Amino acid sequence: MRKLTLLITAIATAACAGGAAPQSQASPGAPIKIGLLTSLTGNYAPLGTNDKLAAQQMVDAVNAKGGVAGHHIDLIIEDDQSNPTQTIISYNKLIDEGVVAIEGPPQSTAELALKPIVGQKKIPDVSVGASDDQVIPVEPYMFQTTPLASQVSKACLKQIQALKFTKLAMLTDTKNAYAIKGHDVTKNLVSQFGITIVDDESFETTQTNFATQIAKIVAAKPDILLVWATGAPPVIITKQWGGAKTGIPLMMTAAEASPLYVNPAEPEVEGVYVQATLGVLGQNVPSSNKFKKLIDDFAQPFQTANGTWPPQFAWDSMLAMTFIFDAIKRKGTNPDQIQAGLESINLDTPQGHYTYGKDKHYGMPDSSNLMATVQSKGFVPTPETQAVLASAGTGASTQS
Repeated sequence: MRKLTLLITAIATAACAGGAAPQSQASPGAPIKIGLLTSLTGNYAPLGTNDKLAAQQMVDAVNAKGGVAGHHIDLIIEDDQSNPTQTIISYNKLIDEGVVAIEGPPQSTAELALKPIVGQKKIPDVSVGASDDQVIPVEPYMFQTTPLASQVSKACLKQIQALKFTKLAMLTDTKNAYAIKGHDVTKNLVSQFGITIVDDESFETTQTNFATQIAKIVAAKPDILLVWATGAPPVIITKQWGGAKTGIPLMMTAAEASPLYVNPAEPEVEGVYVQATLGVLGQNVPSSNKFKKLIDDFAQPFQTANGTWPPQFAWDSMLAMTFIFDAIKRKGTNPDQIQAGLESINLDTPQGHYTYGKDKHYGMPDSSNLMATVQSKGFVPTPETQAVLASAGTGASTQS
């Protein structure tokens, strides 16, 4: 953890040159530039690819209707190559392009490197990473659409408790800020759920052989293994875990709620527990749920265009663009006005009802954080989640 903190600090310190970006109100009818800073190559490309697909769908849809508040949206895309150092370079390129808001990268390590720079440049960044530390404590110009790592942790622990499992093993990527935060929160919360950690293994993102960790975990005889990681490692772990014939259930977090995890991990992925959010499970949401129409309004065009139901990072990206557009409509087109609009978000979305405020820059309801298992390459809600989806409270706004 200390090495990761030092890396983030070094990157941010090196990049904090210059002051805030100049601000001005867009002329009536003039185009507005919004930046998409994502990972289209490298370890996090499966995440960033869906960021791009969803963001482009949202921009194309509003432009087809005349833009936002009469302004055409120009989406400026930069690839950070899944590298936090490149994230800073790409971020500064977007600033130089004159963007008024940015949807941030899908990796929390990069988002944390950006956090002090966002505060200096004063260009709103709507993050699609998921570490609590991105928005707690609040940075006035940084927001988050995803569930917090702590919310993901609680959803996983509730499911483990419902299964009447008491012995947990964890395997964590120590170079991923989201994974570290999720691991640490889980470690602090397990006793509240009557669970004991019997083995706690770690690895680095580039590792490809997990035989040593698997042997130690199996020897500890846990009831289930929870993996904290994103990108390529979960696919490799799933294949090797299944190949080892451990007989021990495997659980993944929300970052793996995607066919880009499931398809390459077949057939070993069948039966794996995956934490997922309301939109991801939208095909199983009953029509009586108040958010069902909003889910379908985004998911059906996405599925038609891409041949698959939107995975987790598509929903995160859709929300980022939704919130930026809403802020522009209500408050104006310059960065400070967009920031004020983001701080007053109060919207029904396909992921539930979101509210932001000056002291709260995240908003996914706890009730939108759910659990599924992989069956026939799809995500099927667990019995506990099926009960939640059928209730009127799904997606209701809650304070974490």
